[in-house]
Amino acid sequence: MSTGSIRLGTYAGIPVRAHWSMALVVALFGVNLAAQLGTFPGLVATALFFASILFHEFGHALVARRYGVQTESIDLWALGGVARLDREPPTPRADALIALAGPSVSLVIGVVALAAGLALGSPMLTWIGLVNVILTVFNMLPGAPLDGGRVLRAHRWSRTGNKYRAMRDAGNAGRLIGWSIAATGGALMLHGHFGVFVLITGVFIAMNARAEIMASYIGEQLDGVKVRDLTSFGVAHAGADMDADSMLWQRQRLGDVGAVAVVDDDGHLDGLVMEEQLWAVPSERRPLVMLTQLMVPFGNLARASLDDDFTAVLTRLDARRPVVTVWHDDTLLGIVTPKRIEERLKLAQRTAFPNVAGA
Repeated sequence: MSTGSIRLGTYAGIPVRAHWSMALVVALFGVNLAAQLGTFPGLVATALFFASILFHEFGHALVARRYGVQTESIDLWALGGVARLDREPPTPRADALIALAGPSVSLVIGVVALAAGLALGSPMLTWIGLVNVILTVFNMLPGAPLDGGRVLRAHRWSRTGNKYRAMRDAGNAGRLIGWSIAATGGALMLHGHFGVFVLITGVFIAMNARAEIMASYIGEQLDGVKVRDLTSFGVAHAGADMDADSMLWQRQRLGDVGAVAVVDDDGHLDGLVMEEQLWAVPSERRPLVMLTQLMVPFGNLARASLDDDFTAVLTRLDARRPVVTVWHDDTLLGIVTPKRIEERLKLAQRTAFPNVAGA
């Protein structure tokens, strides 16, 4: 979702981004609320609605922080928001409390706004309150990927002791809920009502629930795999004055890792360049292209230590740059290359789904 998103700032150390699809919903809400409440109250209500979604996600993020789980970003988009955690919660209790934090924030906002709206006779506050109460109830439906599904997962995890089985239970419940909502949306459309948003929401829930089920099987196969098992050690270093052509002439320095870490003028590690990036530069331009122009800053790459679980690191990967940098304190030990990641995931997929053609 980071593609097509703009950054809205960093709050409590957490980057907040908005996807372009939000503009469609803002326009839809803004027009409808302006017609019902008046132009200015309608615009304010729209802003408060999305602010309440943001507070909901911060509820998840701040409780997650208590359990040592960091939030890489909060993304707002057409169907709501998502707090992207850097790892799975460590225990069923943490899983449940992190999941409950968001709806709890929405419920508080809803009750306070509804009470204030009724007391002051404010249709705008009343609307904000009602919407947040409705969203709280909706989010607590017991199926993945909804917050209620996370609570169900935590409950099943605590009962069975098997996180992956719990994921499948929550995923199956989510599929049932999702397709039921989609069917409701379809029925509304057949009777001439505006049900397309309900239909899309239901399909989204069902598809994400299915993805969670698939991920549980693959995660089960990867259980126990550590980052050290896939790490390639000995990343070459080069100064900021190195160009692509010179680096390829010194190809042996790249070794089997096939990467070079760029060091700035102060001796600090700055970014990483993969060998395929060097070869992708047209030969006539390589002497003119510096490594600093090709590198991806280390802050934009997934970071791990040798003893991290590989499954935990997967959630931090950027699909455009599927590289894991492996560190001990501030010392770069090696990387997990895209090729190693792809090979290990394919092996897990083949093992989990042996009868699926092309797996």
